[in-house]
Amino acid sequence: MQAARRFADFFYDANPPTEAAEAMRDVSMTLTPEAGVAGSFVATARKAKPAAALCYGLGAERSAMLPGWFGDFLLSAEEVRTALPRAEEALHLASTERSEVLSRITAWMTAMGDAPDFDAAELIDAPLQVLRFAAETGFGASAFSRWY
Repeated sequence: MQAARRFADFFYDANPPTEAAEAMRDVSMTLTPEAGVAGSFVATARKAKPAAALCYGLGAERSAMLPGWFGDFLLSAEEVRTALPRAEEALHLASTERSEVLSRITAWMTAMGDAPDFDAAELIDAPLQVLRFAAETGFGASAFSRWY
């Protein structure tokens, strides 16, 4: 558990709430469609930081294939098309791997917060769906983590 807490601190420190970062997140929020709209995904949980849970579940090698920096990115349509193959490689998991990643995400969401019923499968599947939607429609994409 101590290692997980150190990783959580590292993850939080990797996305400090600087003025510039908060401005990007604010602009992204104004451009983001309502939850449930095609091409969007929102994961929320008290204290557990879903983006950190995804990185923890995937491990360092697969997490490094995802666009951006620890759950934050702002991509043009061209950058989405460039990032999509590596994101697909990171998030396409054989059944045994998927089971292990789901277990790690669930453990994270339970131990680091209070979200034992969090949908770990959606955390793996939805980001890829968002990137695919953006690539198919010619849109850019953004992702960011907000902690309150």
